[in-house]
Amino acid sequence: MKLKESDSIDLAKKYIEKLNKSRNVEVIIAPTMLYLSKIASLLKKSNLKLASQNIAVMESGALTGETSAEMVHEAGCKYTLVGHSERRHKMHETDDEINKKINLAYDNGLIPVLCIGETLKDKNDGQRDTVLTIQLRNALSKVDNLPDKQLIIAYEPVWAISSSGSGLLMEAEEMYTVARIVKRVLSSLYSESFYEEKVKLLYGGSINSIIAKDFWNIEILDGLLVGSASLDAQEMSTIALQSE
Repeated sequence: MKLKESDSIDLAKKYIEKLNKSRNVEVIIAPTMLYLSKIASLLKKSNLKLASQNIAVMESGALTGETSAEMVHEAGCKYTLVGHSERRHKMHETDDEINKKINLAYDNGLIPVLCIGETLKDKNDGQRDTVLTIQLRNALSKVDNLPDKQLIIAYEPVWAISSSGSGLLMEAEEMYTVARIVKRVLSSLYSESFYEEKVKLLYGGSINSIIAKDFWNIEILDGLLVGSASLDAQEMSTIALQSE
Protein backbone atom coordinates (compact mmCIF):
# COMPACT_ATOMS: atom_id res chain seq x y z
CA MET A 1 0.00 0.00 0.00
CA LYS A 2 2.81 2.34 -0.99
CA LEU A 3 2.29 3.19 -4.67
CA LYS A 4 -0.37 5.19 -6.47
CA GLU A 5 -1.65 4.09 -9.86
CA SER A 6 0.85 6.06 -11.95
CA ASP A 7 3.71 4.81 -9.77
CA SER A 8 2.58 1.19 -10.08
CA ILE A 9 2.29 1.40 -13.87
CA ASP A 10 5.67 3.11 -14.17
CA LEU A 11 7.31 0.45 -11.99
CA ALA A 12 5.74 -2.37 -14.00
CA LYS A 13 7.06 -0.84 -17.23
CA LYS A 14 10.54 -0.63 -15.75
CA TYR A 15 10.32 -4.27 -14.68
CA ILE A 16 9.41 -5.29 -18.20
CA GLU A 17 12.28 -3.25 -19.62
CA LYS A 18 14.86 -4.69 -17.24
CA LEU A 19 13.65 -8.24 -16.63
CA ASN A 20 11.67 -9.43 -19.63
CA LYS A 21 14.72 -10.95 -21.33
CA SER A 22 15.77 -12.96 -18.30
CA ARG A 23 15.44 -16.67 -19.08
CA ASN A 24 16.57 -18.31 -15.87
CA VAL A 25 14.29 -16.63 -13.35
CA GLU A 26 10.52 -16.23 -13.27
CA VAL A 27 9.47 -12.80 -12.05
CA ILE A 28 6.09 -12.48 -10.38
CA ILE A 29 4.78 -9.09 -9.29
CA ALA A 30 1.96 -8.39 -6.84
CA PRO A 31 0.54 -4.87 -7.07
CA THR A 32 -2.38 -3.64 -5.03
CA MET A 33 -5.78 -5.11 -5.98
CA LEU A 34 -7.00 -1.85 -7.47
CA TYR A 35 -4.46 -1.93 -10.31
CA LEU A 36 -4.37 -5.64 -11.13
CA SER A 37 -6.22 -5.37 -14.45
CA LYS A 38 -4.14 -2.47 -15.72
CA ILE A 39 -0.87 -4.13 -14.75
CA ALA A 40 -2.08 -7.39 -16.33
CA SER A 41 -2.59 -5.62 -19.66
CA LEU A 42 0.99 -4.34 -19.52
CA LEU A 43 2.38 -7.80 -18.81
CA LYS A 44 0.55 -9.60 -21.64
CA LYS A 45 3.46 -9.37 -24.07
CA SER A 46 6.10 -10.02 -21.43
CA ASN A 47 7.41 -13.04 -19.52
CA LEU A 48 6.46 -11.53 -16.17
CA LYS A 49 3.59 -13.06 -14.19
CA LEU A 50 0.98 -11.46 -11.94
CA ALA A 51 -0.01 -12.27 -8.36
CA SER A 52 -2.60 -11.00 -5.93
CA GLN A 53 -1.46 -9.88 -2.47
CA ASN A 54 -4.46 -11.62 -0.91
CA ILE A 55 -7.82 -13.23 -1.58
CA ALA A 56 -11.05 -13.34 0.39
CA VAL A 57 -11.90 -16.21 2.71
CA MET A 58 -15.22 -16.75 0.88
CA GLU A 59 -15.98 -17.80 -2.70
CA SER A 60 -18.50 -14.98 -3.06
CA GLY A 61 -21.20 -13.19 -1.10
CA ALA A 62 -21.60 -10.42 1.45
CA LEU A 63 -18.04 -9.60 2.47
CA THR A 64 -17.70 -5.88 1.94
CA GLY A 65 -14.24 -4.66 0.99
CA GLU A 66 -12.85 -8.09 0.06
CA THR A 67 -11.80 -9.49 -3.34
CA SER A 68 -12.48 -13.11 -4.27
CA ALA A 69 -10.10 -15.62 -5.84
CA GLU A 70 -12.32 -15.76 -8.90
CA MET A 71 -12.06 -11.97 -9.30
CA VAL A 72 -8.26 -11.83 -9.12
CA HIS A 73 -7.95 -14.77 -11.53
CA GLU A 74 -10.27 -12.98 -13.93
CA ALA A 75 -8.09 -9.87 -13.56
CA GLY A 76 -5.13 -11.83 -14.88
CA CYS A 77 -3.43 -13.36 -11.83
CA LYS A 78 -1.70 -16.73 -11.95
CA TYR A 79 -0.60 -16.63 -8.30
CA THR A 80 -1.77 -15.27 -4.97
CA LEU A 81 -0.02 -14.67 -1.68
CA VAL A 82 -1.71 -16.43 1.24
CA GLY A 83 -0.92 -15.89 4.92
CA HIS A 84 1.62 -13.10 4.47
CA SER A 85 3.15 -12.11 7.82
CA GLU A 86 1.46 -8.71 7.75
CA ARG A 87 -1.90 -10.38 7.20
CA ARG A 88 -1.27 -12.84 10.04
CA HIS A 89 -0.02 -10.34 12.60
CA LYS A 90 -1.72 -7.06 11.65
CA MET A 91 -5.01 -8.41 10.29
CA HIS A 92 -5.07 -11.40 12.68
CA GLU A 93 -5.62 -14.02 9.98
CA THR A 94 -6.01 -17.49 11.44
CA ASP A 95 -4.62 -20.78 10.18
CA ASP A 96 -8.17 -21.90 9.44
CA GLU A 97 -8.77 -18.85 7.23
CA ILE A 98 -5.47 -19.46 5.45
CA ASN A 99 -6.49 -23.06 4.83
CA LYS A 100 -9.76 -21.92 3.27
CA LYS A 101 -7.94 -19.41 1.08
CA ILE A 102 -5.57 -22.06 -0.24
CA ASN A 103 -8.52 -24.23 -1.25
CA LEU A 104 -10.20 -21.23 -2.90
CA ALA A 105 -7.02 -20.37 -4.76
CA TYR A 106 -6.79 -23.87 -6.24
CA ASP A 107 -10.51 -23.96 -7.01
CA ASN A 108 -10.12 -20.79 -9.06
CA GLY A 109 -6.99 -21.61 -11.02
CA LEU A 110 -4.46 -19.82 -8.83
CA ILE A 111 -1.17 -21.14 -7.45
CA PRO A 112 -0.88 -20.12 -3.78
CA VAL A 113 2.29 -18.71 -2.29
CA LEU A 114 1.90 -19.83 1.31
CA CYS A 115 3.85 -17.59 3.69
CA ILE A 116 5.10 -19.00 6.98
CA GLY A 117 7.41 -17.63 9.64
CA GLU A 118 8.04 -17.14 13.34
CA THR A 119 8.14 -13.96 15.44
CA LEU A 120 11.10 -12.75 17.48
CA LYS A 121 9.44 -14.12 20.62
CA ASP A 122 9.02 -17.51 18.96
CA LYS A 123 12.69 -17.44 17.98
CA ASN A 124 13.90 -16.44 21.44
CA ASP A 125 11.71 -19.11 23.03
CA GLY A 126 13.16 -21.78 20.75
CA GLN A 127 9.77 -22.37 19.15
CA ARG A 128 10.64 -21.85 15.47
CA ASP A 129 10.33 -25.49 14.45
CA THR A 130 7.06 -25.92 16.34
CA VAL A 131 5.54 -22.74 14.91
CA LEU A 132 6.47 -23.60 11.32
CA THR A 133 5.18 -27.17 11.71
CA ILE A 134 1.84 -25.95 13.08
CA GLN A 135 1.47 -23.30 10.38
CA LEU A 136 2.18 -25.82 7.61
CA ARG A 137 -0.05 -28.57 9.00
CA ASN A 138 -2.99 -26.27 9.69
CA ALA A 139 -2.73 -24.55 6.31
CA LEU A 140 -2.43 -27.72 4.22
CA SER A 141 -4.06 -30.62 6.04
CA LYS A 142 -7.51 -30.07 4.52
CA VAL A 143 -6.52 -29.10 0.99
CA ASP A 144 -8.21 -31.14 -1.72
CA ASN A 145 -6.03 -33.10 -4.17
CA LEU A 146 -2.87 -31.25 -3.17
CA PRO A 147 -0.44 -33.92 -4.45
CA ASP A 148 -1.66 -33.11 -7.97
CA LYS A 149 -1.11 -29.37 -7.62
CA GLN A 150 1.82 -26.98 -7.45
CA LEU A 151 2.60 -25.14 -4.22
CA ILE A 152 5.00 -22.33 -3.37
CA ILE A 153 6.07 -21.85 0.24
CA ALA A 154 7.73 -18.60 1.27
CA TYR A 155 9.59 -18.59 4.56
CA GLU A 156 9.57 -15.05 5.95
CA PRO A 157 10.89 -14.87 9.53
CA VAL A 158 9.06 -11.92 11.05
CA TRP A 159 12.07 -10.98 13.15
CA ALA A 160 14.24 -10.54 10.04
CA ILE A 161 11.82 -8.19 8.27
CA SER A 162 13.03 -4.59 8.48
CA SER A 163 9.64 -3.22 9.55
CA SER A 164 9.78 -5.40 12.67
CA GLY A 165 12.50 -3.15 14.01
CA SER A 166 14.62 -6.01 15.35
CA GLY A 167 17.64 -5.14 13.23
CA LEU A 168 18.42 -8.87 12.96
CA LEU A 169 19.49 -10.64 9.79
CA MET A 170 19.10 -14.31 9.04
CA GLU A 171 22.11 -16.36 7.97
CA ALA A 172 21.46 -17.99 4.60
CA GLU A 173 22.63 -21.38 5.88
CA GLU A 174 19.67 -21.47 8.28
CA MET A 175 17.48 -22.20 5.25
CA TYR A 176 18.73 -25.78 5.26
CA THR A 177 17.04 -26.34 8.61
CA VAL A 178 13.85 -24.64 7.46
CA ALA A 179 13.82 -26.75 4.30
CA ARG A 180 14.12 -29.92 6.38
CA ILE A 181 11.11 -28.85 8.44
CA VAL A 182 9.04 -28.12 5.34
CA LYS A 183 10.07 -31.40 3.72
CA ARG A 184 9.30 -33.41 6.86
CA VAL A 185 5.82 -31.92 7.28
CA LEU A 186 4.82 -32.17 3.63
CA SER A 187 6.20 -35.68 3.32
CA SER A 188 4.15 -36.76 6.33
CA LEU A 189 1.00 -35.04 5.04
CA TYR A 190 1.41 -36.25 1.46
CA SER A 191 4.67 -37.77 0.20
CA GLU A 192 8.33 -37.02 -0.26
CA SER A 193 7.84 -37.06 -4.02
CA PHE A 194 5.19 -34.34 -3.67
CA TYR A 195 7.74 -32.13 -1.93
CA GLU A 196 10.44 -32.88 -4.48
CA GLU A 197 8.27 -32.49 -7.60
CA LYS A 198 5.51 -29.98 -6.78
CA VAL A 199 6.85 -27.61 -4.11
CA LYS A 200 9.03 -24.54 -4.53
CA LEU A 201 10.66 -22.88 -1.53
CA LEU A 202 11.31 -19.13 -1.31
CA TYR A 203 12.99 -16.94 1.28
CA GLY A 204 11.67 -13.51 2.19
CA GLY A 205 13.18 -11.44 4.97
CA SER A 206 14.38 -7.92 4.07
CA ILE A 207 15.97 -9.19 0.87
CA ASN A 208 18.16 -6.67 -0.95
CA SER A 209 20.89 -6.89 -3.58
CA ILE A 210 23.60 -7.13 -0.92
CA ILE A 211 22.34 -10.26 0.82
CA ALA A 212 20.42 -11.84 -2.07
CA LYS A 213 23.47 -13.58 -3.52
CA ASP A 214 24.02 -15.53 -0.29
CA PHE A 215 20.50 -16.94 -0.57
CA TRP A 216 20.71 -17.64 -4.31
CA ASN A 217 23.74 -19.79 -3.51
CA ILE A 218 21.61 -22.07 -1.28
CA GLU A 219 20.78 -24.90 -3.67
CA ILE A 220 17.62 -25.98 -1.86
CA LEU A 221 16.07 -22.54 -2.45
CA ASP A 222 13.99 -21.93 -5.57
CA GLY A 223 13.59 -18.18 -5.24
CA LEU A 224 13.09 -15.05 -3.17
CA LEU A 225 10.08 -13.10 -1.90
CA VAL A 226 11.19 -9.48 -2.16
CA GLY A 227 9.51 -6.77 -0.09
CA SER A 228 10.47 -3.09 0.06
CA ALA A 229 13.43 -3.54 -2.28
CA SER A 230 10.99 -4.41 -5.07
CA LEU A 231 9.86 -0.77 -5.19
CA ASP A 232 13.17 0.06 -6.89
CA ALA A 233 13.28 -1.48 -10.38
CA GLN A 234 17.07 -1.37 -10.60
CA GLU A 235 17.45 -3.01 -7.20
CA MET A 236 14.91 -5.65 -8.15
CA SER A 237 16.70 -6.28 -11.42
CA THR A 238 20.02 -6.70 -9.62
CA ILE A 239 18.46 -9.17 -7.17
CA ALA A 240 16.78 -11.22 -9.90
CA LEU A 241 19.74 -11.37 -12.24
CA GLN A 242 22.04 -12.57 -9.48
CA SER A 243 20.36 -15.94 -9.86
CA GLU A 244 21.79 -16.41 -13.36
